[in-house]
Amino acid sequence: MTPVRIGVPSAEEFLEPVQIVVEKVGSIAGVEQDDLTSLSIAVLELVKNGMEHGNDMDPDKEITICLEVLPGSLRVQVGDQGSWTPAGDVGFKPGEGDQLYSDRGRGILIARNLARWVDFDLSPEGKTLATLIWPIP
Repeated sequence: MTPVRIGVPSAEEFLEPVQIVVEKVGSIAGVEQDDLTSLSIAVLELVKNGMEHGNDMDPDKEITICLEVLPGSLRVQVGDQGSWTPAGDVGFKPGEGDQLYSDRGRGILIARNLARWVDFDLSPEGKTLATLIWPIP
């Protein structure tokens, strides 16, 4: 299957169409029916994170989503226009130590708890890139 790439403005009204695409591609890729909602929630948390932290909710700044079927997994990459990586940022590991009551980082926590693997890096252009791996049978 050819990778599916979409771009949406950083505006909340685009979250529902992203959810529809993620669930459709997930279904075609072989994600089990019971897992499609969890997959879409995990991806939407990463998209919302990019909209808010990377693009400052600026609708002129695009979020890119690439879904690619690999052997035994679905890889979803979410890119924004920022250069933020959460590793050193407040809230990256919510629920640990002083971060227990932080209101930041919950989207990352949700995505990591729903997906089996989520990581953040910078793209070759120096922009934030979140990668989620979802196993498929």
